[in-house]
This record gives sequence, structure tokens and C-alpha cells, in this order.
Amino acid sequence: MLAGQRIDRRSFLGGAAAAAGAGALAACAPALTSLQRSERRRVVVIGTGFGGSVTALRLAQRGVDVTVIERGRRWPSGQRGAFPTMFAPDRRVSWLSTTNTAAGNLIPSLPWRPYTGLLERIEGTGMDVVCAAAVGGGSLPYHGMSVQPRGDLFDRVMPSELDYEEFDTHWYPLVRRMLGVAPIPDDVLAAPEYRSSRRFADFVRAAGLPEAQGVPMPIDWDVVRRELSGELPRTISTGDVIYGVNGPGKRSLDTNYLPAAEGTGRVELLPLHRVERLHRDGEGRWVVDTDRLDTDGVVRERIEWTADAVFLCAGSPNTTKLLVRAAGRGDITDLPDDVGRWWSTNGDLITTQVLSSSMGARQGGPANMASLDWDNPAGPLTLIFAGLPIPVDANVMQTIGIFIPDGHGTFSYEPDRDQARLHFPADAHGPAMAEARRRVTQFGRTAGAIHAIDMTAIDPCTFHPLGGAVIGKVCDRYGRVLGQRGLYVNDGALIPGSTACANPSLTIAAFAERNIDHIARHDVDHVF
Repeated sequence: MLAGQRIDRRSFLGGAAAAAGAGALAACAPALTSLQRSERRRVVVIGTGFGGSVTALRLAQRGVDVTVIERGRRWPSGQRGAFPTMFAPDRRVSWLSTTNTAAGNLIPSLPWRPYTGLLERIEGTGMDVVCAAAVGGGSLPYHGMSVQPRGDLFDRVMPSELDYEEFDTHWYPLVRRMLGVAPIPDDVLAAPEYRSSRRFADFVRAAGLPEAQGVPMPIDWDVVRRELSGELPRTISTGDVIYGVNGPGKRSLDTNYLPAAEGTGRVELLPLHRVERLHRDGEGRWVVDTDRLDTDGVVRERIEWTADAVFLCAGSPNTTKLLVRAAGRGDITDLPDDVGRWWSTNGDLITTQVLSSSMGARQGGPANMASLDWDNPAGPLTLIFAGLPIPVDANVMQTIGIFIPDGHGTFSYEPDRDQARLHFPADAHGPAMAEARRRVTQFGRTAGAIHAIDMTAIDPCTFHPLGGAVIGKVCDRYGRVLGQRGLYVNDGALIPGSTACANPSLTIAAFAERNIDHIARHDVDHVF
């Protein structure tokens, strides 16, 4: 294989980014010849985010040998210098791109050499998606906001097959225990470094919104206390977490679910393995074609994995793309017609308010306070304060609004490019977005904002993709793909576009725990 062919048209890169990445790689790396081999496995899990980590652990605990394929690398979480920082980004930020592909990045960069970095930007029509590529998935670069939706809102957005009481009494508490979730303690909130969080709470009160409360987070607050006392360098307490945390204290999946899974001795975790194709062989078994990469994105080997069962846990956009492409190419026949549909952004609305008064420098983080305005007659809205690690007092306040979108986008197969592409109509968010913007703007005025920057309008993208293989349309109530024995979805692709005014990670993990518990009891030794 020639150097210029290292990233081919089947890559998860999109559009111009793919072309730029391939060209840069061809210029900087030597020509290589890939090897080919075939491997037989009982179960293959694709992805190590909230769905994949849960799936691997619970199957292994049932005595099932599992091979987990992850396109991203292992990161030295908890160590100093492990990740780039917001104001010193480098090539480790981006997944095989020559530029910083993160949403709303504040620091422009010179072109850099592509790397199997932390964040991939998937280009779509009307909306882009920024998603993680790493062992541990989105738990490495996320703030960790673990909000449980309320039952009536859950029932409003979720398929009728689901019972909220079951989630409330069992699955949500289980995930919270596994992640060690807790809100910011009063003594930490009272520290000088968290003045900005207290000011947000004051603004919420002045605006007549429901009282601000601590957001449950998978943070070791004792580590934050040590940062505040000067015993440890400040990292979590400055909110510089969007590219990962350069120190201890964040309970990402590579500190709980994944080491527990590998500790069973039944989980084979393979980082830097990018899935290129999913299909069946002549005997009806599942075949997963992968490229084993080095950190420059050079293909070192091509491997074909044949399995009795495959669990798609690559995150909503990449799970959806695999299915849509398999349907479009005819690799998997008789997939449900709704593959690729019922997709949305979870109602993200990011706004930076420039105030007439001080909010402080290096505002205490991560995003730790929220007002849950869920009973408003105009529609439910969650308003979260996200402290910024700006080294000077710039009088800025960043908020994350989460509303319930009124419509959906679709991933469709494009034969000429042999890829699945997102199409998100301009009106897909519907009137709910206009109302959310109005209320966020009104809140900013109450806080003394002299200027508001609508980051979502400037850069239409989301960190919270949901849908594409939803329950009741593409999968049964436990994630079995309809009509496809041994094929499962167990990630955010199951959820039709919204987790009901809550950040999606907790709900995705709760779905995964519920689904794999049922599948392990009913399908192990019968389907696989």
C-alpha cells in the first residue's frame, strides 16, 4: 500500500478534513505495506465509551470472552502533561486532522501533523459533530455533568417501551456508584476560586429561576481540595478539562469500568484499531474489518475479525455511520428502514456572556452549578454554568443550555463517496431552540451582560449526538438490531435525539447497564 493511500475513502474522517489528513500523512510518513490476517472471536465490542465499557465488563463477569476494538489510543490519565490544554493545544487534540477540530476552540493553530488525537470532528450538512477517539471514549474530554432527567421529561422523549421507574430505582443509581458521582461540596464552593460559581447562583436567583444546585460529577473532590490548598497543581479546579485532565481526580472510564473489565482476564482491549466495515460472511457470522494504526494514522496491518456477536458502541455518529454504510452497500441486507434517522443534538446551546462586572480568572471548574427550569410553561430548560480557565479576568460567563429539540436530522448513504453523511435541516431544532435562546439572553441581561456570543450559531456542532439506531425503530427494547441475530447497539444511537434536558452520559450508561443485563441473561449461550 502506498503512503498516499493510508487514509482511504472509508475512513471516519469527513470531507475536506479527510483530504487534508491524507495529504499531510503522505508527505511525512514512509510508504508501508499492510499485512492481512483473520481472527475468530466469540464477541466483538466496538468502542470503549459509556456503552462499550459497560458492555465489556458485564459480559466478562458472565464468563464471556470479549474482544474490544477501539480506534483511539490509551492516554495516561491522571498524570501531569498527559493531555493538551485549552490555551496550549497541540496535534494530540485532533483525530487525524491538520487543524484543531474542537468546537469553539479559542486558540487558532498553525497546521500540524495529523495524529490519532482525542477529538474527531465529523462534518455534516447543517451540523457537525465533535466526538472522542480514545480508550474511555467521551469520558476523557467531558466535564462530567451527570444529571438524571425527571420522569415526566424522560417519558416525553423516550420510546414507550421504556419504564422510567426501572431506571430511577436501579440503573441510574448503579451507574452513579460505579462512577463515584457527587455534587460540589459546600466548602469547595465557598473557596475564593469558585467565586464565579457563586455569582452564577446569584444571577439565577435574581432572574427568578429555580435555585442553582450542584451538578453531580465523577470528581474526587478531595483532590480538588488538595489543589485549592496548593498541595497539587491546579487542574480540575480551573476547569481546564475539555482535552482531558492533567492530574488525578477525574473518574473517567479508564479508572473504573475498563480496568474492572480487563481485571476479569476475559477482556482483550485493542486500541488504535479503526473499524472500516461491518458485514456477514457466507455462514452468517459477523465480520468486522479493521485497520491497525500507529499514532500518526499509518495503517500497519489489516485484520478481519469474525464473531458470533457484535456490539456497536462506537458512539451515536460512528455506530450510525457503520450501519448506514452497511445498508447502502448491501453489506447487511434487510436492515430496518429507520437506520440513520431520529438523530439530534440533545438541545445543546452554548453562550458566552460578556458582563459589565468581574467573574474572575481561572474560574473554578468543571461545570458545577445548574438551574433546572423544568416546569416553565414555555418548555423545560437546563441552564449550566461552565467555568472557563482564562488566565485573566475577562468578565465572561459561559453557560450551557439544554432544551428538548422539536425535530431530527438523518444520516444518509452517499454512493459516490461511499460514506454516510449527516443532514440536519435548519429548522430541525424547531421553536424550542428559539425559546431557549430567548431565555438564555434574558438571563444574561439580568446578569449584566453587555454582549452575548451564541457559540452554537457561530459554530453549529454538538458534543452530545444521539440517535440513528433508536429503540422501537431499529432495535428492540434491549438494543438487538431487528432482524439481525447477534447484532446489537448499546450506546447513544439508541436514544432519539434527547435525554430530556440532561447531559447524556449518565443516561447512556444506564441504558447500557440495563440492556446488557438482559442480554447476558437471555442471549449468552443461545445467540452467542
